[in-house]
Amino acid sequence: MVRQHTAGQYTYHHLKKDLAKGNLSPVYLFVGDEDWLISQGVRALKEAILPDAETSWNYSEFQGKEINCEEAAAFLTTLPIFGGRKLAVLKDVDRLNAAEMEPLLPLMENMPDHAHLLMIAENIDRRTKFYRMAASHGKIVTADRLDAQGAAAWVMERSAELGLKMSGRSARYLVSQVGISLGQLNSELDKLACYKDEEDSEVTIEDIEILAPKGWEVADNTIFRFTDAVADGSEEQAMGLLNQLLASGREPLSILAMIARQFRIIAFAWEASRAGMPPGDIGRELGVPLFAVQRALTQGHRLGGDAIRGALAATFQADREIKSGFHQPAAALELLVVRLTRTLPRLAQS
Repeated sequence: MVRQHTAGQYTYHHLKKDLAKGNLSPVYLFVGDEDWLISQGVRALKEAILPDAETSWNYSEFQGKEINCEEAAAFLTTLPIFGGRKLAVLKDVDRLNAAEMEPLLPLMENMPDHAHLLMIAENIDRRTKFYRMAASHGKIVTADRLDAQGAAAWVMERSAELGLKMSGRSARYLVSQVGISLGQLNSELDKLACYKDEEDSEVTIEDIEILAPKGWEVADNTIFRFTDAVADGSEEQAMGLLNQLLASGREPLSILAMIARQFRIIAFAWEASRAGMPPGDIGRELGVPLFAVQRALTQGHRLGGDAIRGALAATFQADREIKSGFHQPAAALELLVVRLTRTLPRLAQS
């Protein structure tokens, strides 16, 4: 599920303002699944806290299960080399349990003047002592993915920073073409900034069509809608979405691979959830963001085990028929739509 920032949250935008004023906190906890915002925030803090000359010996980074909170605390409590400040970055702290996080609690409560602790989590329980301590002694930086409207507003702000003139219509069109990933949008804006010049800085729809072909996230969203239509037994809607993918110029086997991948994600998420695995851990195992896991879980609960297995079997059959020459690729995909929409709803209800 894509979230919008709500009033009262401290975001990357607020962080930039504080850094511009020289306001630094001893503790930062980034929470969210928008990797671009997190990476930019980490970079900005590192530049503000550590001048280049002292980065290597006063900076330490830990990640996931390799995080040793006792070691991180020891690093921050020792004096910095040649003076200045020290910074420790702990990534994926949500993979640690309460006992593993324990050494950070007294550290956050009595942080040395020279020390800064920066932590990153995709999702975290706000009821925990760890979260309350981080909020009490530092800043919780919200870095959730934006929805399409929020992404378009971000595009307009970022394009102005790059010297581009971007209308609301052009910003919305860029998002519709590329998707809501800020990293991908930033990459496309960089290309547009190189393409335009000071005398002609206004970005048009035509510029976007030339430089920003449809991103994979758009295709992923189409696949999600496709599997939704399949679960509903809507043959007409599923066929229309299939035709959109074919019209985009993608190879039929590539489209089939995307369909199969989505059903594999649904299958794993559904089984893992039934086994008690948290959504964040499911996402890390699959290598997909949290919102994609939540979409897959919704579809998995609608379909059920028999229908999910039936969908995977149907995609394998379509793959064999294409590769053996039994059906032309486009015809095999159309037949797959018929099989899925007419069979899966019955399996889901049984």
